[in-house]
Amino acid sequence: MVDLAQVEKAITTKRLGWIAGDTPIAATAAKPGRFGLRPASLRAPALQVATMTPDAFRGKRPTKVDWREQNRISAVKYQELCGACVAFATCATMESALAIAEGEVAGVDLAEADLFFCGCGDCCESGWDFVPALERASGGVGMEADLPYGPTVHCRPIEPALRVSDWQTAHSAEDRRWAVAHSPVIAGMRVYDDFRYYKGGIYEHAAGDEVGLHAVSVIGYDDAASCWIIKNSWSDGWGEDGFCRIAYGQCGLDQEFPFIGIEVERV
Repeated sequence: MVDLAQVEKAITTKRLGWIAGDTPIAATAAKPGRFGLRPASLRAPALQVATMTPDAFRGKRPTKVDWREQNRISAVKYQELCGACVAFATCATMESALAIAEGEVAGVDLAEADLFFCGCGDCCESGWDFVPALERASGGVGMEADLPYGPTVHCRPIEPALRVSDWQTAHSAEDRRWAVAHSPVIAGMRVYDDFRYYKGGIYEHAAGDEVGLHAVSVIGYDDAASCWIIKNSWSDGWGEDGFCRIAYGQCGLDQEFPFIGIEVERV
């Protein structure tokens, strides 16, 4: 386990372009539950179907996309010490997909507790996988107001409000960018110990061992800065108000894990 001073020294020594500092999760390294992505197999047939470039985007691809600029990103949330990251990434991406489809400011607040506790079951370290979460979300996810999130909440049936109607994956570097240009995507990444200290800039691994697998929503990219933009679920006190820019090629984000694009419809 590395401390803040060690991370800051490593950033300076390696001349990396990000800022480390105290965050809401900086003191939780020894505690379980900050992660929760446990893919049974990244070679599962359902995750190997390549995304076709959407017809609407054939032609010149944007060199930069940030869906926050269109107000299509909902508020950052906090999963607390519970391995519910897959549910948070899925709900965040669903909320944005609806806002984009309807041409409205992101305003729907889905219940991660409904998706996670009624789909996966608990906060144990066994975690969850992309495909089971998508299958559960295809039946519909209710509203946060009907089942507010908390790490000790138990499943209680609520009325579904929004469902995943279709999903497909992107694997190549170009397909990934096209997918994000269409709408934010669900993705996975390897997390290193220094990541909990991230406060700003373009993240590259500086110090510390790998500590887990994590699910996030990729909401943009910037080819000029060579980075992805992600929405995390570690509260708005972490990172850049809860968001992070990660350099291309880092954390397995754009190499080991597929980007999962979704379509949604109201129930």
